[in-house]
Amino acid sequence: MEAPRVRKFKSPPSKLRARKQDFSNSSTPEMGHPGETLKDFYRRTNLYWQMAAHEHTQHTGKELRKDGFDLAEARFKELKPVLDELAILEAEQKAEEEESAESSTRKKNSKKSDHQISRR
Repeated sequence: MEAPRVRKFKSPPSKLRARKQDFSNSSTPEMGHPGETLKDFYRRTNLYWQMAAHEHTQHTGKELRKDGFDLAEARFKELKPVLDELAILEAEQKAEEEESAESSTRKKNSKKSDHQISRR
């Protein structure tokens, strides 16, 4: 008989929830999403960055778009390490949940077959 497996979290689930809450509950567009690329981040938030750039430079047109992109790129570079960590934590948690669900299914099936054998 196999020894019971002890679930080990590399990062506590509370840490994942706290990181998610920091990013998910923010209504500000300058917050990134796990797995988001710079291109996607800018496409989703470009108006915010252009307005922010316009407040400081009063540029218009192509210069304004470039200034907005520069602001978005700087913010994205700040967020990237945290977003990558969050994506890793989410993937680890998902894998552990799937493993737990698979283990539960095996236990149920084992109990059913044990019960069927004992009834015969």
